[in-house]
Amino acid sequence: MDPKLGLYLAYLVVTVALTVWVARTLFRNGQVFLKDALADAELAASVNKLLVVGFYLLNLGYVALAMKTTDTVIDATGAVENLATKLGIVMLALGGIHFFNIFVLTRFRKRIQKQNLAQLVPPHLPPGRPQHPAATAAYQPPMPPQAPRPPVQPQVQLQPPL
Repeated sequence: MDPKLGLYLAYLVVTVALTVWVARTLFRNGQVFLKDALADAELAASVNKLLVVGFYLLNLGYVALAMKTTDTVIDATGAVENLATKLGIVMLALGGIHFFNIFVLTRFRKRIQKQNLAQLVPPHLPPGRPQHPAATAAYQPPMPPQAPRPPVQPQVQLQPPL
């Protein structure tokens, strides 16, 4: 068999298997993160499936484009070296896409949490300024201080005459 053909076959088998394994792992473990980030289980499941489809399309498209080699492959050693280089590039691409997804989802999660927190914590506005209705519904202003008590007069103790 031609070493270049063996290289292509090994490259396809390993990269497709790696892409499927990473996609399944991300699908299983990403569900919890998405539920927390989106605060809706049904939406999280839908987004998770869409992310996996996009992951497959992006990675397998990159694998197909990166498969061709212009290097001359004469023997098995050259094929293995070329294969290792190509696999390393694909793994770096998989990692880069994964970290980009995590970065975007983390920013989205922080924005959702900030919005939820804003609904729970009343704004601290100066007196007389209108407050947001959602904030004032759950917020009970502190009780005003009671009127001060009159000062206690020291009692004079009478001493018996000498």
